[in-house]
Amino acid sequence: MSSKLSVLRVGFFLDGYTLKKVNEYYLRYHRYHSRLDFRALKEWVRDYAMRLFGSEGCPVEIESHYYHPYVKGVDRAESSLGNGMDRFEKQLSRAGIEFHYNLSENVKRVGPNMQLVEDASLFAYYHKIDVLVLLSTQGQYSTLPERLKREGVPMLLLGWNFMYEKDQMTVYWRTDSCLREMSGYYVAMEEVAEKYPPKRHSERNLFMLPYNPHRGNVWSTYLKNVIASLDEAGGFKKKSGYEKSPALARLV
Repeated sequence: MSSKLSVLRVGFFLDGYTLKKVNEYYLRYHRYHSRLDFRALKEWVRDYAMRLFGSEGCPVEIESHYYHPYVKGVDRAESSLGNGMDRFEKQLSRAGIEFHYNLSENVKRVGPNMQLVEDASLFAYYHKIDVLVLLSTQGQYSTLPERLKREGVPMLLLGWNFMYEKDQMTVYWRTDSCLREMSGYYVAMEEVAEKYPPKRHSERNLFMLPYNPHRGNVWSTYLKNVIASLDEAGGFKKKSGYEKSPALARLV
């Protein structure tokens, strides 16, 4: 299939129920203390899908959709953050990922947004994609691989397995075994994440860089180094009768 494709069309579907837990884990309990970078994650998916399903030099078109587990306006996890959901939607939009809230009839149901299955199936049925990449750990999506297979569309599953301590208890998060077995291809993303820690000047990051309020204050650092060297040489010793001016002191 891949050798005959002039363009590889990839559908990237993100389960918000899983992604919220993954981001919580890496932000609060993992040593990275950072969230996933959606734009970088999308680029990783593009590269991996090309290597797995495409051919060398084959262009890739990627259609990306995020499915939020809650109905608009009732996300309890975000309600205390004011405009947190607006900022989150903008982050996804900047990464070229379309945002979908859950349906109003599911307002009382806790779990993944099942509209993902219907939309992904339609993309496959109308031959809008050549391969589908699903980021999820939830067994509710285990019917999707078979539905895609009937349309000749393979599925790559991005799953996560991790554990952490919370309130003196060990929490385990696992990719559903049925979903994993039904999927044609599987990637253990917790292993991939370990290869891309959030650090500056890296060729690729999957995570957002930690905020550093002192980053870029090169002039202040330079002045501190200069004055420190003068102090060591005795240039600013009080006994020599020369002291730092108040203005210079404020700069450092």
